[in-house]
Amino acid sequence: MTTLLSPSPLPVLLVPQILGFFSTPNPPPMPDINEQEAAGRVSALTLTELSRYNISSSTSPPCAKLPALLRRCLLLLPILSTSDPIQATRCCRGLFASLGAIVSRDPSPSLLPALEVFAGSLVFSDRLLRFFAMSDCAAPEGSRIFTEAPCLGEHHVVLELVCRHFISSLHDEGGFQMFLSALSWSGRASLVTPEISFQGALALVQRTCLLSLTGVIQAHLLLLMSRCVNGRNMDLHFAFEQATNLYVRYLPALHAFNRIGGMETPLNCLSKERPFNTCIKDATEQKLRSQIDGLLSFCQLHSGDDLPINESDIDRLIEENQDMLHEKIRQEATMVVKGILSGILYRAKQNEVNEPDAEVSDEILCLAAVLRVMGSSLPHILHRFAQMRSASDKDNRNYVTLCKEYEVTHKSICLLGQHKANELYKDDLLVAILDPVERESTPMLMLSHFSSLATYSVRRRLGFMWKGCVIMMMMAMNLISVEESLGTFQLPIDVPKESAVFPNTKERIKVSARIKAMAVGYKNIHKLHNGDGIRVGKTNGQAFLECHPEYSSSWDDLSDFVECEEGKDYSNSLKQRRRFDGFKYKKWVQTRGYRIESMRNAFGLK
Repeated sequence: MTTLLSPSPLPVLLVPQILGFFSTPNPPPMPDINEQEAAGRVSALTLTELSRYNISSSTSPPCAKLPALLRRCLLLLPILSTSDPIQATRCCRGLFASLGAIVSRDPSPSLLPALEVFAGSLVFSDRLLRFFAMSDCAAPEGSRIFTEAPCLGEHHVVLELVCRHFISSLHDEGGFQMFLSALSWSGRASLVTPEISFQGALALVQRTCLLSLTGVIQAHLLLLMSRCVNGRNMDLHFAFEQATNLYVRYLPALHAFNRIGGMETPLNCLSKERPFNTCIKDATEQKLRSQIDGLLSFCQLHSGDDLPINESDIDRLIEENQDMLHEKIRQEATMVVKGILSGILYRAKQNEVNEPDAEVSDEILCLAAVLRVMGSSLPHILHRFAQMRSASDKDNRNYVTLCKEYEVTHKSICLLGQHKANELYKDDLLVAILDPVERESTPMLMLSHFSSLATYSVRRRLGFMWKGCVIMMMMAMNLISVEESLGTFQLPIDVPKESAVFPNTKERIKVSARIKAMAVGYKNIHKLHNGDGIRVGKTNGQAFLECHPEYSSSWDDLSDFVECEEGKDYSNSLKQRRRFDGFKYKKWVQTRGYRIESMRNAFGLK
């Protein structure tokens, strides 16, 4: 059996560089004697166990312990570098040999965990990255594991790992289906937790987006990052910022939005670097091209899947995702989103014969993946904002931090305001209802933008992008609730007040975003079911609004957007409607509970 820890000896001239590699110029604190001895023993045992497995064998998958063994070696390196340089060198050689064995194998999903461990570690350690690059250059010609062509810095190492991860993930049609399911927010997507951390995935996206990487591979990395999102991640606002920058970078490819001004985003000012395919091996580039062509064809073939056919499809989609809506506004938000989506579907059917299906491209897939990251991170971000209390509250130690996170998120959303939908795709109902002042409201800006993108998605038959738009519209409704609660507090002095949407730091908007959003839903439903004819025996909606138990005088501005018949009593019909909605929700809960119970029984779970 091949022993991974016995590769060709590294040149003698390289050994002194390795010995002091991890201790200069800023060495970590010297560990105590117990830590040194423990690290030495653990690393020796780990390397011995690692050497037992022939990772390069393509006939069997790597052992399940491999990711843990590799991660343990990587975690021990900082301690070994200051306490036992010889053992640190041996550990580095073992890791380099393992990486070479993994990269030399044929693509396989079984390689993904190990590739994720290496990629997540290398993006945080430039020294280790340089060591691998130096070790590869010192290897005999013909046995190098990375490209021999010159590249910028050590980026070729990361790019090779990323491309290998992409190829192993999408090695067959099953991989294509998983990719498309992830874009579509489908339950069929892989739920396996990646071996890379959220911070590692974010760093990987940040590093590779500065290279001339094709959009499909960026989409793959974004989907990987979205699988790592959870409520414990503290850098979600940076992930949202990164995703939004990528979103506005690729948005012009749709030809559905016009840029109306504003400063260029950092990712739109990229210099033209060397094509990324010169930084990977020729064999990798050939496999990559084949996989990308196959994925694009598969997505094109299934791009119309998941598109709504009628209003019942819209009802089902909202019901399946209603847990994403804040409980405080769930009933109103459901009505608003349903009203907008029903109007979009109705108008799309009228124009269906005039528009061809969109050609699925790199940029479109990347945009859909960005929506997955934005929609996955925003619920957790908004939950943190909902915890903001007054700065004078002594128990609220994170107030200033949360305000700064809010500022980052708000500025990211405001980038959407620099792109105005073309006449063909804008939601005319939404644009008509917003005057210039009210368009400064962050929630209404989001609602307007993604309703326009949803219109584009339906008309051009991009079902996977349609679902992302729906989720983002729900997030816009949640943002309404958050901003209403934030309006009672003052920003700390060191946060720029002029660019934040706190009602007491700007001129107060005459009609709140929440009322305006409700107006959109009411007006949309009225147009769909009553047409645009002249009012006959109609009056404003004051009588209708007063039937709501939560009616407030602040709703008066909404009455002009609602029509009702003179003298008709709406209170009974509203009661019946609420009973029916309650019945539907109860049935949905029962059905969902039955499905969960069936799955638990099938897997023998208690």
